[in-house]
Amino acid sequence: MNNQAHTVPAKPMNMLLDALHRLERYHEEVIDAEQRLATAKRSFDEHVAHLNTAYTAACNRAIELGEKNFPEQFALRVLALTFDDEGGCSVERRAIVEPYELLSWAKKAGEE
Repeated sequence: MNNQAHTVPAKPMNMLLDALHRLERYHEEVIDAEQRLATAKRSFDEHVAHLNTAYTAACNRAIELGEKNFPEQFALRVLALTFDDEGGCSVERRAIVEPYELLSWAKKAGEE
């Protein structure tokens, strides 16, 4: 069995102090990021509330025009929105499928 020498850093106290200062800086970055996230979340929620108001108005207008099947789901470029009967809206991120991928599907189907 070989005894491997364990090397001790030349200045362990300085290394610890440096590590503590780095940790403190990273902690501040985390706090800042959490605050930015909270602000962005509040803004997003406000926009969803505005969207619900706009959807309700559009739905009511469609009913006035005699339409009974106003859509409850909408697909955007990267989001899928679903409105419910209680005035809520769920927002889900979805994968983007580019139209050019249809070429590979056409080839698989023998439709070149």
